[in-house]
Amino acid sequence: MMRPMGARALVKRMDAPKPASSLIVVPDTVEEKPSQFAVVLAIGKLAQGGFDVGDTVILKDFAGAPCEVTLDNEVMDASVVSEDDVLAVVEDE
Repeated sequence: MMRPMGARALVKRMDAPKPASSLIVVPDTVEEKPSQFAVVLAIGKLAQGGFDVGDTVILKDFAGAPCEVTLDNEVMDASVVSEDDVLAVVEDE
């Protein structure tokens, strides 16, 4: 397992969730791009941002340093982000 240093988190970026249904269809090329969504994979010891491993979070645009990580024999593109780059935790209703 990888442990980020200080107040940082390792996150795996993902696509923004699509609305369940809509009466208006907007092509992807015209849609406004939302903030970056990511799943938290690991948290540094000094992070106190109120998010946990497995949480879906919203990041600032252009946040983090991209890196290639191997976890559980799976190679994935991830990013190491500062705790300050996490804007919100997405919670289920």
